[in-house]
Amino acid sequence: MRNPSRPVIPALATILALTACAEPGTVPTPAAAEAPAPACLTSDLEATVTLRAATGTSLERTALVTLINVAGQDCTVDGWLTVTLATAGRRVLPVPTTKLDEPAPAHEFVVRPHQAAYAGLRWTSCARTEEDCHAGGTLRYDMGQSKDGPAAVLADFPTSRRNGITMNELRIGSLQQFSDRALDW
Repeated sequence: MRNPSRPVIPALATILALTACAEPGTVPTPAAAEAPAPACLTSDLEATVTLRAATGTSLERTALVTLINVAGQDCTVDGWLTVTLATAGRRVLPVPTTKLDEPAPAHEFVVRPHQAAYAGLRWTSCARTEEDCHAGGTLRYDMGQSKDGPAAVLADFPTSRRNGITMNELRIGSLQQFSDRALDW
C-alpha cells in the first residue's frame, strides 16, 4: 500500500530549504493596521444647501446639503449634522428639529479631500403670520451640536426677500455617501 503523505515531504523540505537560504529580516511582516481617519470637524467641511423645486401646492420643501471636505486629509462622518435657521443678524431661531434615520440608518464613512457627504432636509413652509412660523435668511451647520455654526451657501433659494426661508419644523436625514440617496425619504 502506498503512503499518501509521501508527496508532501519533498514539498515541505523544499520550502524549508528556501526559507533557510533567505537573508535574515526578509520575511515579510504583517502590515500595521492603518489608523482610522479622525472625525470631520465643522471647519473641515464647507456646506452648500440646494433647494429643490416645490411640487404642486405642497408646503413641504426639500433641500440637499452637500458637505465638501476642504481639509487636506481624510476624515469620517457618522450620523447627522446640525442645521439651524438664523436671521441675517445671526440670531438662531427656535425651529423644532428632528434627526431621522432616513433614507437609511446612520453609519460611519470616510470623506476624502475634495469629496463630499450629503444629507437631506425637509421642512414645512409657513406664512409669517402663523404663530409657530419662523422666518430667516440663513441656514447654519455644525458637525456637533452647536446651533451657531458657519453659514451654508444657499443655492436656488429666492433672493427677493431677506428672510425668505420660513419653517415651523425641520427634519434632517442621516449623512450619506451618495447624493442620489440623500433625499430618498
